[in-house]
Amino acid sequence: MSEPVEPGTPQATVETGSRMQRLFDLRYVIGALLGVYGVVLVIRGLLDGPEQLARAAGISINLWTGVGLLVVSVVFLLWARARPLGIESSDDA
Repeated sequence: MSEPVEPGTPQATVETGSRMQRLFDLRYVIGALLGVYGVVLVIRGLLDGPEQLARAAGISINLWTGVGLLVVSVVFLLWARARPLGIESSDDA
């Protein structure tokens, strides 16, 4: 049986699978949400008629915002993939 850990001190070892770590990594959640919103805006931007373009000085704001969100989404997902969360463990027990 392990000894109780004092408040304010980190636990020495944590048993967590990498699958659970990825599940709770906010970078994946943020990347996925930005990706979904980006796809919606790109589709909306492609469907904009001439009256919407005239109101926005000829620039498809939805399309360009959607493309920007998709780029940021890919950056978040690549960042989470390249530098996964790591739980440091100490063998000083």
